[in-house]
Amino acid sequence: MEESLKDTLIGFLDFLKEGLIVIDQNKNIQYMNRYAKDLLNVKNPEGKRFSQVVKNNYLYSLISADIKNELKEEIIIDDDIFLAKVLNINGKKVIHFQDITPFEIYKQAKKDFVSNVSHELKTPITVLKGVIETLENEDKMEVIKGFLKKAKKRIHQMDSLINDLLILAKLESKEEKIQKKKVKLRGVVNQIIDDLQHIASEKSVKVKNSVYSDFTVFVDEKKFSILLKNLIENAIKYNKQGGLVSVTAEQKDRYVLIAVSDTGIGIPKESLPLIFERFYRVDKSRSRNVGGTGLGLSIVKHIAEAHNGKVEVESQIGKGSKFIVKLPVE
Repeated sequence: MEESLKDTLIGFLDFLKEGLIVIDQNKNIQYMNRYAKDLLNVKNPEGKRFSQVVKNNYLYSLISADIKNELKEEIIIDDDIFLAKVLNINGKKVIHFQDITPFEIYKQAKKDFVSNVSHELKTPITVLKGVIETLENEDKMEVIKGFLKKAKKRIHQMDSLINDLLILAKLESKEEKIQKKKVKLRGVVNQIIDDLQHIASEKSVKVKNSVYSDFTVFVDEKKFSILLKNLIENAIKYNKQGGLVSVTAEQKDRYVLIAVSDTGIGIPKESLPLIFERFYRVDKSRSRNVGGTGLGLSIVKHIAEAHNGKVEVESQIGKGSKFIVKLPVE
């Protein structure tokens, strides 16, 4: 009966997605569960000295430490972060460790997010303070109008950031439902092109709508318009003078593929996996010159995923970029 209970307990410990190691007073391994064996890449470690089979300085320092009751410490195994707890039980040391990498990544992302929002808001607020202080001592109407124009631009910048933050917060919390219906895509694209024509004209960029007139998609029209507007606006802003933006759509197998292509500056290969992160900028100085909140592509990603789809990107430096939204046919 006791043997059966022991086997059951060992089976349970092997089922855990956390590491467990028992070390005797001579630093020999008495027990190691399956998760720890797989993670540390060891086989049949029982009875062997810890230093012979486990090549991890963090773990070795833990079992070598003088511990009266318990010790908690963050350690690194194969570039991942683990929270390790060491217990001293009757001279034996029991090491328990669990992967906290996702939690640490979340903490860092939260810290970066607060820092980025603070920075993005501080810049226009500083400008507005300077404008107000200048206007208090200014009598010339022409100068006053110039400063008011600058203040209006900065207020619009803050308003855009706050609106994007609210959109992103709702998408991430999934509190706002997606209301899908059949939508003729060409008309949506034409409306967006009209709205962005003043930006395109400034750079002499031609925006070509190549979507067939009868091509329909099953989407939330309002949110999908936000997605397309972000992609087309980026394609214009980061294009070359006199460049081209093209919007196409096709059905392939069981998916609808909507592509926004440009002839712009392109995106470095190392930046491609990061461009959908909040506030990530490939070239910070250029991004600030062309404007934007740094949240557009993150919003695009979340809207695509809310439609059970995804967004992909292809790009070459100096030749342009192509963003492809892939949606399942419904």
